[in-house]
Amino acid sequence: MHNYCLLLCFVGTNFHGWQVQPNLRTVQGTLSDALGMLFGEKVKLIGCCRTDAGVHAKEYIANFRSSKFFPIDNLLKALNSILPEDIGIKKVWLEDLSFNARYSVAGKLYTYRVFPSLARDPFLEPFVWRIPYSLDIESMKRGAELFLGNYNFSGFAKLDEEEHDPFVEIEECKIEEKDRIIEISVRAKRFLRYMVRRMAGCLIYLGMGKLTVDEIKEFLSGKKCPYTAKAKGLTLERVFL
Repeated sequence: MHNYCLLLCFVGTNFHGWQVQPNLRTVQGTLSDALGMLFGEKVKLIGCCRTDAGVHAKEYIANFRSSKFFPIDNLLKALNSILPEDIGIKKVWLEDLSFNARYSVAGKLYTYRVFPSLARDPFLEPFVWRIPYSLDIESMKRGAELFLGNYNFSGFAKLDEEEHDPFVEIEECKIEEKDRIIEISVRAKRFLRYMVRRMAGCLIYLGMGKLTVDEIKEFLSGKKCPYTAKAKGLTLERVFL
């Protein structure tokens, strides 16, 4: 038995997220179909996390097992020749059978990009949330510090049956401005569903002056957060092994 691992990237615009859903185009479904074609068998593909519809990934790790051996370089070439252009395979390698993409990764780094501008750039539009407001970056930086540490993020998340533990430790939450785009970067071992988009939503509305620090503290105390940033601005930047 061989445990194949894939480092991939994808533009999420035309996908309904990672996880397979009936009659919908998903990354997992598209990649599983390609692997099934190459291996001649149904492949059970495990991903490092779910992503929402429209969310992108510069790095994403998945694995699957098969008794069939496929030379690594040949598999990389074959996948990139048959997959659609909005998915790319960066690397293929073999891991121990104990490796599981969902449970074996050490952490993830997400970046949310917001573009405060009246002007529209079609080369940026698929990857940022453009808003016609100026943002107070210093206020956003102070707000970002509130998230550092271990908190109950149930107010920021849609909790699924599999997610019994609402406590998440945020290792990094920082704000940077690059070429007029404001980047909100968040790193943790794990995240809850919608959590990063709602954290970003809070910081953006704080930067617009439409939200206060005290209100964010209330959300961290369990009050439901209604501020969900648009999916297209979110990218899974890195996965740590």
